[in-house]
Amino acid sequence: MKVRFKLLSMAGPPPAGFDEFGESALDLAAGTSVADAVAALKLPSEESYTTILNGEAVPPGARAGRALSDGDEITLFPAIQGG
Repeated sequence: MKVRFKLLSMAGPPPAGFDEFGESALDLAAGTSVADAVAALKLPSEESYTTILNGEAVPPGARAGRALSDGDEITLFPAIQGG
């Protein structure tokens, strides 16, 4: 199945496989969870990411139990930092 990814407000250049706008599409196995898909991106683990699936926020505790479907879109952005 094909799942689209959008990375917003990431520091530095986009990871391998992403265009200059932070977008990519990956072929994933049927039944892949949101957690598995995000882990497959190999983003910096020290960052905390907000995850949006098809326009709906997916809390960290629900990512492992949320299966993806063909055509889904995941948007990720790091937590806002500062003071």
